[in-house]
Amino acid sequence: MKGHSIWTYPWDIHDIGVDQVLRDLAKSGADTVSLATSYHAGKFLQPGNPKRRVYFPQDGTVYYTVDPERWKNAEIKPLQAEIVSNEGDYLREMVDRRNDGGPKVSCWTVCLHNTRLGLAHPEHVIHTAHGDPLPYGLCPSSPAVRAYVTGMVAEISETYVPDRIELESPDFMGFDHGYHHEKDGLGLLPEDTFLLGLCFCQHCATRAAKAGVDVLTAKQTVRALLDASFERERPHAQFPDFPERSLDALIDHAALFAYLKWRYEPVTSLIQEIRAATYPSTSVLLIDDNDSWWRGVDLRAVAPHCDGIVHCAYTTELDQIAPDLQKARKILGDRKTLIAGFQLFHPEISGPGDLSSRINSALTVADGCNYYNIGLVPKSRLQWLRDPLSK
Repeated sequence: MKGHSIWTYPWDIHDIGVDQVLRDLAKSGADTVSLATSYHAGKFLQPGNPKRRVYFPQDGTVYYTVDPERWKNAEIKPLQAEIVSNEGDYLREMVDRRNDGGPKVSCWTVCLHNTRLGLAHPEHVIHTAHGDPLPYGLCPSSPAVRAYVTGMVAEISETYVPDRIELESPDFMGFDHGYHHEKDGLGLLPEDTFLLGLCFCQHCATRAAKAGVDVLTAKQTVRALLDASFERERPHAQFPDFPERSLDALIDHAALFAYLKWRYEPVTSLIQEIRAATYPSTSVLLIDDNDSWWRGVDLRAVAPHCDGIVHCAYTTELDQIAPDLQKARKILGDRKTLIAGFQLFHPEISGPGDLSSRINSALTVADGCNYYNIGLVPKSRLQWLRDPLSK
């Protein structure tokens, strides 16, 4: 039987009410709640929340009860969100409900996208080839960052024993994720955006050098390529076949190409360490998409070290959903879990028929689907799930 989960924020459970959320999940056909347990800042329009119609979450916090003793010697520590104390530990509530026969619980865990921690620990964030810090992205090469992420997942899984943990952003965030009042008068091309997101922090330099990579030449190459772009009157592609050829478009720059191939290692090994730190009965899924190679994810290398993936197909054309999932399935094999991720946003999804077609296409390959998000869409839109999930 295929499984279905709805991504959910704890403040929505508080405002809607636990019993009502469980009824809504049951009516929609979902058997799992994917609850945010670590999350970043944002400005959220919430038509599905009856009280907080526009909400700004506390930046870079965790939504579970933190044990301070566990973190007393850590350089980077999680901050328990104020609403956990003020409104309740809804991860505990949902796990207790699961134990009493309610839906399964998945912990939707943001790993390295954390501006609050990045500003507090600037030496542990992504740094561009020009040395500029990107505070919203912690660097997966940093030992302190790795200890923070593995410790957080270990604490969640050991304390609550959820059915699974979904890892969001255990990788290099890149330049284009989105921040606040962004300005780009240059007219960035995809190659510029990619190069701007490459990390050359001291942690990456040290780790790559130990692997035999010529980091200095790679860094100088990226600086020169970006400087050339910055000097042009109008944008002009230096790599016309990027991103279609992915990293191979940059193969003529030997040191840079070697650095880009190495860049997969810190992400792969971090996911391996997370899996090792997670309670054995809790499965670990990577939230992935077609463009994750931009962020240093090599799915073939990652697959042995996790229990599966959530492949996000938010804006994928209908006829491409099954082929993309088949590629992922071929890499994962039949024993790993493959979940398709869909938004319930309009106009990306035009209506119930469109969503049903997407779900049906995905389920020819996938083991189930996740849907985004209970508070960010009208309650009536959850009804779009009823027909495809009742089959």
